[in-house]
Amino acid sequence: MVQSAPAVGVFMAARSGVAADGSGGFPTMTEDIVARPGWSEQQRDCRRLFDDNPLPMWVFEPRGILDVNQAAVLQYGYSRAEFLALKPQDLDAAAPSPTGSGESAGKNGHRRKHHKKDGSVVDVEVASFAINFGPVPAVLVSAMDVTYRLRTEAQARYLDFLLATVTDAVVASDEEFILTGWNAAAESTYGRRAAEVLGQPDALVFRTDFVGVERADAIKELVETGRFHGELTHRRGDGKRIHIESRAAALFDSTGHRIGYVSVNRDVTDRRYAEETIRSLLSEVITAQEEERRRIARELHDETAQALTSLLVGLRNVEQSPDIARAQRAAATLRTLVADALEGVQRIARGLLPSALDDLGLADALERLAAEFARANKFLVDLHMTGPRLPRLPAPLELALYRVTQEALTNSAKHASPKAVSILIHRTATSVRLVVEDDGVGFDVSQAETGRRLGLVGMRERAHLVGGSITVESSRGGGTTVCVTVPLAESTLAPEPAASAAS
Repeated sequence: MVQSAPAVGVFMAARSGVAADGSGGFPTMTEDIVARPGWSEQQRDCRRLFDDNPLPMWVFEPRGILDVNQAAVLQYGYSRAEFLALKPQDLDAAAPSPTGSGESAGKNGHRRKHHKKDGSVVDVEVASFAINFGPVPAVLVSAMDVTYRLRTEAQARYLDFLLATVTDAVVASDEEFILTGWNAAAESTYGRRAAEVLGQPDALVFRTDFVGVERADAIKELVETGRFHGELTHRRGDGKRIHIESRAAALFDSTGHRIGYVSVNRDVTDRRYAEETIRSLLSEVITAQEEERRRIARELHDETAQALTSLLVGLRNVEQSPDIARAQRAAATLRTLVADALEGVQRIARGLLPSALDDLGLADALERLAAEFARANKFLVDLHMTGPRLPRLPAPLELALYRVTQEALTNSAKHASPKAVSILIHRTATSVRLVVEDDGVGFDVSQAETGRRLGLVGMRERAHLVGGSITVESSRGGGTTVCVTVPLAESTLAPEPAASAAS
């Protein structure tokens, strides 16, 4: 600060010995102005600027505080006499500076912490200027209380941090629904940068469709109650529509005037897809159960029930046979009928619960499955097992691979009209791979997945349940290949324990 002569002269008059009240203190502003008739108007204005300034100000030199204005007395809570009895470092709540002054002369804008009389601490920004106080070099200090400002800035930084790190899209708009805020998560969710959307109407940006409520009713609820919670769809920057769970609330200023709205929008597209998938799977499971029940009922009626009916007729023939020879011939016929009925019941039981899988393992169970399908559907089924000889797979994994193979063979028999189907199981120490391939008519995989065919969905879900992945490749006239790959955990890799000598 460049010092002018009038400014220096103001403080040269301040320390002149005994004050008018005989206390030896310093003159007040009124005493200075009245008692110094030789002052110029500039000097009087400078003194008024010091005493009437709303910012706390004081003058100090190394021995103590020389003068203080009324604003400092009011802010710090000391009386004028108490303030003048202080040393500058008495105000400093931080560690004192090397000079012991608490402030650095000639430097402006220092941020300090000061004690008030009641013990509270305030943040202040201190500006200090070197002056001449009479013949004594001194420092003029002004201190601005920035506690509230710093708290507000800290809160703003915290809010900025929250907005930057929160995973939900936070969007703000004014009263007219013109976008005014757009956080990083909103950029990610909607695929549009803040600079592209701020200042635009939210209706133009989002192209909102409400779910389960009319648009007019939703906006009316927000405007009248200041709140809205519901589901809607928005348009991303790439044109894709996404499902959004939105919570919106009105914003008000300190006078209660509404200044806009803020909404927290969560992309629930995947959740909605999962819910729809679960509902679809549940419906398909129920449908599959009913189809399986009908199939079992038909088999029981067409085979087992007819065999039992024939058995009853045969038993009546045995009962009515006139001689032992005819009874023996009837009994031989009955033996054949019972054997056929038993085979039918066992086939149904194997379809429901493959006991060979528990007793003999995956390889033997698949051999029996392949033989049954080949015999029943009049096409060739080849099974190949490759890889090193390793311990059996965990039971849930074996069952999943068996069911996927069973479903793939069933789909081939129903839809593909193949001449041959091959099944390959390849084991390694770290994975197992199942491939089922037919030479049938094939199909459009994309259309089948869009239509969510039961067989494909069931195979995919079984593969995912055991931590595996599945791919289906097919083309019209080019056959179909189903491939399942499952990584093996370390717990499944241990070799089988060696047989003990006692066994």
